[in-house]
Amino acid sequence: MFEVSTLFLNIHLTFEDCSLNDYIMYYINGMALVSSFFFARVIYGTILSINVWRELANSAVPISAFAANTIRLANLVLMGLSYYWFSIVIMTAKRNALDADLIRALEDMDNKDIKAE
Repeated sequence: MFEVSTLFLNIHLTFEDCSLNDYIMYYINGMALVSSFFFARVIYGTILSINVWRELANSAVPISAFAANTIRLANLVLMGLSYYWFSIVIMTAKRNALDADLIRALEDMDNKDIKAE
């Protein structure tokens, strides 16, 4: 579940490699990338993290303090990286949204709609 955003990231990188940054699909894919990353890693990941911490605190099965603390540390690192990466994704999305290419792509789309009518 955590890797659902990787599909959109790979498509996004393919668009960039092929210099297709002007197409509206590039921006739609970018929005899908941001949303899937947010829901899978930030929201769902936080819920899973809370559940892990609860299970470690209320576990009926005895677990050593070393193992519990290792799991907690790994969980903190994973979630910290997810929040950091999400901030990078948001900064990149803002930069792309403010780019003149977005405005041009939207104008081209509007012009095609007007010609179709």
